[in-house]
Amino acid sequence: MKIEALEKVAERWTAQGLLWAVTNGLEDYPVSVGRDLDIVVEKGRLREAVQIVVDVLTPDGWIVLPNCQGWIWWVLAFKEKADGTIESLQVDLFEHLQWAFTWVVEGVGTDGALVRRGPFWEDLGGAVAKKFLLNGLSSGIKAFERKPGYLDMSEAELATLPAVLKRVSGSERPEILNAIKKRDLTSLEVHLTDLRKACYQYALKNSGRFRRLISAFQKQWVVNIAPQQGAPVIEVWGTDPKQVQIFLAILKSEVSKLVFHRIEVIGDGEDRGSPRKLLRLSCLQVVLIFSNRLLPRPIKSDLTIKLEEGEKVSFLSRDVAQHSEPFESWREGIRKALLAIFQRRSKRLLQAHKY
Repeated sequence: MKIEALEKVAERWTAQGLLWAVTNGLEDYPVSVGRDLDIVVEKGRLREAVQIVVDVLTPDGWIVLPNCQGWIWWVLAFKEKADGTIESLQVDLFEHLQWAFTWVVEGVGTDGALVRRGPFWEDLGGAVAKKFLLNGLSSGIKAFERKPGYLDMSEAELATLPAVLKRVSGSERPEILNAIKKRDLTSLEVHLTDLRKACYQYALKNSGRFRRLISAFQKQWVVNIAPQQGAPVIEVWGTDPKQVQIFLAILKSEVSKLVFHRIEVIGDGEDRGSPRKLLRLSCLQVVLIFSNRLLPRPIKSDLTIKLEEGEKVSFLSRDVAQHSEPFESWREGIRKALLAIFQRRSKRLLQAHKY
């Protein structure tokens, strides 16, 4: 279901004459695709590319949430499957990716030719810049210690690395290529320190400085200064503290199977003398970095789950009518409630962006 939907989107992009390419997510295609697809789009046609995602997925029953976070569009979509589970997909669209004042990915095919894979176009230079350069500049070797796969590159990808490094720093830096091939993290850490300095200097002394400065400020505003609070909040409370803790453990496990990667406990206390927990859900990458942000007070939950006596669970939100279910069938209630929350947010986002 997910692959077919993304293939339809890819076909429409090409049919509409867009210049675009995937920079991440096709490693195991056609068997599977990544958690999300990262798409670089030609300058000036980003909103058109987002519109096509909405136009293709909505008629097929997907709940589409187009989120604009500064310079990037994160488009999520959810659909209920025949077996009652929720299928989800994410497409990240951008004209460039940046670290500080350096545009790590800058345009479609900037660092080499595009490769066709099914209906998809893949940008190998962009893939190397996204996977290795962006992570290396941002986190150093910690990124590669945490995810060694970031250093796994095909011969074709390795061949593009010198061009990528020269574009961002003014030099091909063969010592970095050698360190990657040898998996020498100690040497790589030293070379990455030198690379950061070179990228700063090269970005600030070459043309396009003003655009890069504006883009860097925009990124800081979105991520650190005024992040948009997009993660749903679930409130859980009951009369028995032990029962609440047991339920939370089950909830985290079950909800993560649906669409979420992480659940953060953001507050607790008592409501009418009963134990109360507030949880923030990180729904794919689009709100992952916002899941543990401080929230405005008082905190308003999107969904309240109350553990009642007699082994029953009640659900209350603005999206679904209040109802109670036997404890053994509460999973059906949470699924319906989440889909309803997504539907409301989808309508709001589509209206806000005039889709």
